Amino acid sequence: ATRFAAKEAFSKAIGLGMRMPMTWRSLQTLNEPSGKPVTSYLGALAQFMQDKNWEAHVTVSDEQDMAIAHVIVTQR
Repeated sequence: ATRFAAKEAFSKAIGLGMRMPMTWRSLQTLNEPSGKPVTSYLGALAQFMQDKNWEAHVTVSDEQDMAIAHVIVTQR
């Protein structure tokens, strides 16, 4: 549920919602060895983020049956 929440938060943070180039499959939330969540982009979304010179910072949390994610998009 946290990964789904991260996709929702990311789509809103970039201002597109679930419209191209943002698709469910174009964004992955992975973890660094330390456990820190990071975003990974595929296809047209990767090019979009590169063209805008943006990077996303994500945090996720869950408690029992609740999940939340926050995404902040910044210029590189």
